[in-house]
Amino acid sequence: MKKKTKKNIGMAIAVAVVAIAGYQVFTIHKEYAAADSEYEDIVSSVYIADDTYVPEKTEEPADNGEADTAEEEEASPYFGDGNFPRLVIDHEALKKVNDLYQGWLYVPCLDISYPVVQYTDNEYYLHHTFENTENNSGCIFIDSGNRSGLESYNTIIYGHNMKNGSMFGSMRKILTNSSIIKDDPYIYFYSEDGVRAYQVYSYHRTKPESNDFVYQGTQMMYWEYIDRALADRLEDMDVSVDKSRNSIMLSTCNGSGESKQRLVIHAINVGFYNY
Repeated sequence: MKKKTKKNIGMAIAVAVVAIAGYQVFTIHKEYAAADSEYEDIVSSVYIADDTYVPEKTEEPADNGEADTAEEEEASPYFGDGNFPRLVIDHEALKKVNDLYQGWLYVPCLDISYPVVQYTDNEYYLHHTFENTENNSGCIFIDSGNRSGLESYNTIIYGHNMKNGSMFGSMRKILTNSSIIKDDPYIYFYSEDGVRAYQVYSYHRTKPESNDFVYQGTQMMYWEYIDRALADRLEDMDVSVDKSRNSIMLSTCNGSGESKQRLVIHAINVGFYNY
């Protein structure tokens, strides 16, 4: 009788575990679907106006005293041949939805195209969407310690490594196929005043407590950051890095448990363009 009772208890526990796991999977998929639906509605209003459009290249706006701005170099052939992706974005409408909206991040080679926010901490948008709906898919956001307008020496932009490939989930593709980012190493950030273009010069895994995530308050710290990023790169991107120009770093989780790391992409500013 006791053996039968123990067996029944064991079966009940097993059923409960399966039920809980099933519910968790259901909840995750439900959140994914809700987040995807929200962002699909937002992204559907953004489109490339004209593939043959050649933008007017201008000087980068005056810096905030952090870094010396170098004179503009000759236009990269990538921008001069008319292939610049001129996205049409209603920034005012997006600001009405979320007044913390900073701009639009577009990474063609990784199919990343999302609005970006910046808050006073780095926790809230880990669990809230752009429309401030509580959801573990979160939102793409700029580190709270960075200056607005991507004017810091280096601006960190975070996004979840979603299993369905949304947010920064597609970044993991470059770990198994480097040609994805080597063939098209450009990242764009669109704001009301124009679009900033960045060229990827390094990507690698790093620890959450890495110095990559330390705010660079001096020019020397920034130069050391770039040298470290170049030394840690998994692939030689064959890019000449101008240390007088600012940069961005995309960051997402990679791995789990004790082996949990960050996958980061470093990109240097190569120009500012009017629409």
